[in-house]
Amino acid sequence: MAGLTLDTAGALAAAREMGASGWAAAELLLALRIGMAEGGAERRASAPAT
Repeated sequence: MAGLTLDTAGALAAAREMGASGWAAAELLLALRIGMAEGGAERRASAPAT
């Protein structure tokens, strides 16, 4: 995930505001990280070759 960062504390605070705690909050953070990684991979795959 080079170049991608996740504000873990902010994401955890948002998860708690939505009512998630414990494992649910951890799974939400994992889903965010996976989504970021997939989005980055998609951008790299669709970038024109140089």
